[in-house]
Order: sequence, then C-alpha cells, then structure tokens
Amino acid sequence: MPDTHNVYEIEFDVPASRRDAFEEWLSEDIVEWVSHETIAYFQVFQNDTGMSPEVKFVFGFETLEEWATFVGSAAHEDAIESLSGLAENREAILWQRASVKLDETLDRPVGDGGTIRTNERHSADAVLSQ
Repeated sequence: MPDTHNVYEIEFDVPASRRDAFEEWLSEDIVEWVSHETIAYFQVFQNDTGMSPEVKFVFGFETLEEWATFVGSAAHEDAIESLSGLAENREAILWQRASVKLDETLDRPVGDGGTIRTNERHSADAVLSQ
C-alpha cells in the first residue's frame, strides 16, 4: 500500500435479503469505481463479529484534489447510488494524516507521514523509556 496522506472510508451493512445482489454488484459493477485514476489504493475490510459496520471500503489518495475529483466523478456518484440500494447504515469519512508531539525534547512531531529517521526514532525511544 502506498504511503498516502488522505484515506476515504465508506462503512456499511448489507442486509441478508440483499446479500446476493450485493455480491453480484461487487463482482460485476464496481471495477470502474475502484480503478478510478485518482485512487492510489483500494482495500475491502469485512467485520465477521456480527457488529456494525459489516463492510468497509478504503480508498487512498495522495492529495485532497485527487479525492475531490474522485468523489465528484460520475463513477463515484453511480456507485454510491447503487450501494444506497443495497446497503444500510452507510457512512463515509475522509481521514488525513496527522502528527502527535510526544515530548518537548523532540525537535518535530513524530508520525509526520511515516518518515521518522533512525536517529529520531532512537531519540523518541529514549524519551519514552524515561
């Protein structure tokens, strides 16, 4: 999975009465949607615990502009319309990478895009072990 800074998640439940139609839609109709040129990666997660949400689609984008292009595309609008007829409790959220300042002795936040250099990692480990 590429190191993306913007993650768009769509979570939902699929009622048992619509499961076959949903599976058919997955296998036949979402290729254009999930292969949109702006998507860096696409993943599917399933929750088999019986708790909601049951399914999560995760789309990664390098920039907010790419995400905006995607959500404004006909492919996305058509897919969401189809999904609305198949799923319940649908929610979508855009996540952006953030940083956390762990200690004043660090010269920058840890977690700024996953690019912690080795010496900074050792400094963070030293601070956390105190």
